[in-house]
Amino acid sequence: MTTTFASAADARYGYHLVNLVASVKANSDVFDRIAVHDLGLTAHQRALLERIPGVEVREIPPFSPHWSQGFTWKPWIWTHLDAERVFYLDAGATVLRSLEPAMRQVADRGYFLVSQGNALRDLVPSDYYEVYGLDRALGERPYVAAGIIGFETSGAFWERVVVPTYDDCLAGRSLGFSAADAAGRNHGLAHEDTPIVRDCATFRWDQTILNIRLATEMPDALAADMHEYAGVRSPREHPQQVIWAHRRRGDMRYLKRASYAGPGAARARLFGAWYQLRWWTKLHEKWFRRSTYEWKLRKIARSLRA
Repeated sequence: MTTTFASAADARYGYHLVNLVASVKANSDVFDRIAVHDLGLTAHQRALLERIPGVEVREIPPFSPHWSQGFTWKPWIWTHLDAERVFYLDAGATVLRSLEPAMRQVADRGYFLVSQGNALRDLVPSDYYEVYGLDRALGERPYVAAGIIGFETSGAFWERVVVPTYDDCLAGRSLGFSAADAAGRNHGLAHEDTPIVRDCATFRWDQTILNIRLATEMPDALAADMHEYAGVRSPREHPQQVIWAHRRRGDMRYLKRASYAGPGAARARLFGAWYQLRWWTKLHEKWFRRSTYEWKLRKIARSLRA
């Protein structure tokens, strides 16, 4: 059985993607290949990825007019990997332990899913209940992540959930924004000129479609613990935490540890060390501002006067 680890990023998450790949190579080198997809990487980010042995950098063709919107590109990746077993992980994450137990679940069940804790109804526009024949009672079930998922490319989960999710996204059902997100999230790769406003709390594009298909086709599907496989706050959220899903707040600890090869490998590692320090400084910049300490002193003074 061929296994592939897959991810994707544009320039905003490009160095996070390098860090992710390096963490997989260091802590979970259990895949036959690693395929990363260029959504607009810089030349330097792409060059770093191409220096890591066993990593293939792939292009995504403009397979539909809205390929870059509504995360339509993600289920395209799922269905175009030429592997028998797949683990897909969004770029804003670090793998801390082996993904072999997750891949064993893929082998046993045909899928691996991670709970997100919140209710499905938050993601589902009101008209989609009728469109999909979705029982409103299923809206109370927890939804799963679309950015942390494993599956076999055959069998019930593939045929009833993965492929229909891609077909629905291709048909434009993942397009649009919740009212609260229409202004703040309609930018960059996902920008829509005339976005549809969906009447749910947090419309989540491919994730909405994936979860509707899962609820209607496999309502009894099992999902792994969110804190173990999708801990957000820190890499110590769970005693056996496998994935730190930090998005853009990771510590980039693996960027300098990547197994860069060929001429310039030492320079790449040196860049990784410099970038990690620069990133740490950015995340903790409030401690380098005079105003932080002035505010703290005023607070202490007020408490002493009281």
